[in-house]
Amino acid sequence: MSSLETSMPIILCVDDETSILKSLQRLFMSSKVKLLLSSSGQQALELMQTEKVNIIISDMRMPNMTGAEFLAQAAVLQPDAYRILMTGYSDIQSTVSAINVGKIHRYIQKPWDNAELLAQVHEGLEIYRLVEANKLLTKKITLQNKQLKQLNNNLEEMVQQRTTQLKKTLYQYKLLASTRGNEQKATLEVLYNLISINPALNGKFALQVSETCGHIATALKMNKAHVELISKAGLYCELGKLGLPAHCLTGPYDQLSSAAQKRFFQHPQLAEEMLAPAVHLSTISEIIGSQYEHYNGTGEPLQKVAQNIHIGARILAVARDFWLALFEQQNAKDHTKDLTKEEIYKHIKLQQGNVYDPKVVNVLGQIITAYQDQETINHSDAQLDDGLLIEQITEGMRLTQNLYNRKHMLLLPKGHVFCEKTLQNLYRYQTKNNEKLLIKAERVEQTDTQAE
Repeated sequence: MSSLETSMPIILCVDDETSILKSLQRLFMSSKVKLLLSSSGQQALELMQTEKVNIIISDMRMPNMTGAEFLAQAAVLQPDAYRILMTGYSDIQSTVSAINVGKIHRYIQKPWDNAELLAQVHEGLEIYRLVEANKLLTKKITLQNKQLKQLNNNLEEMVQQRTTQLKKTLYQYKLLASTRGNEQKATLEVLYNLISINPALNGKFALQVSETCGHIATALKMNKAHVELISKAGLYCELGKLGLPAHCLTGPYDQLSSAAQKRFFQHPQLAEEMLAPAVHLSTISEIIGSQYEHYNGTGEPLQKVAQNIHIGARILAVARDFWLALFEQQNAKDHTKDLTKEEIYKHIKLQQGNVYDPKVVNVLGQIITAYQDQETINHSDAQLDDGLLIEQITEGMRLTQNLYNRKHMLLLPKGHVFCEKTLQNLYRYQTKNNEKLLIKAERVEQTDTQAE
């Protein structure tokens, strides 16, 4: 029996604002939990020296020690504690830092919804119970197997039963861990949504660039991991523009002042700074930061030459400028001089060897020719016009593609398994926005949901 089943769960709340701590105290007053309150990260760490906590709820913005810094130390002190961060929606860099440095499991936006927070705490306690039960069961099975071996008796059937029980528990834990991993991945894709909702940027453009980067990398026979990294770099290539003043993003680039043009080309480095806390995204950060390097060494910021430029950055430059030319002429008032995709490609080809890698330019030409302006080049629009209606989706079905709305904002990540709450949220979204969603999903086979 786990300690949570024999004693009251302990929740540690950390916030430098007394009013917030009092609100949390009132929220958990009727719950059967022991509540610890702390006004700073350092005080909370001292409490954790003597108290074993099950749930940690911490604010992000605190003096002396941020929520990310506190949770990073708390994860070392008590790694099994379930960590929830409270943060403001606009605090992008701090949120990314908390995910990677603080190793949080979930984050809640302020002001929070009481029902949502209570649900997250309940889920955290369930995961904590499962982890603890898994440890105890593993230890118990190990001990029993040693005893069985020493006895050397005919107890094969009992060993099999214990092993099956252990496999089932381990499978349940892996399933929860996988779900949590998908949700953390979706949290990172909040960055894409921030790009998509910015009126000066375009989520559809980001998707098109990402897809084309992936197709070029695949055609160059790069492995799956590299293809995914380069595709992600394409998706976030405009991330740094969120840090630019509005006058640098409005109107054609050639109509900006020289000072605004110089400021504009700082956006890749701003993106690198925003992604700096996310160590596992360092390759994506490097690709984005090098996207304006030129093949002949005349680019920015380090004047790298040819193969010294990351292959992902060379691919991104070609995909970005191909789609930039298409989007600019779509938004232009005068369409008498519109170019076809082939004509835009010829313009890019004229600059191969100087601005672009000839090998990458050649692959883009092959893609345009092979697909004749269809699936690969227009896939982002096609995936919005195909799929199942919400009425055809049932609990337990799984998304086979990211679900976007008509504004190209991410609603649900690929791999999400539908539940009653998800379906209710989608029904509400359709009604509120008067938008019909088409969902690409599949039924999960029985063998997929059971332990082997």
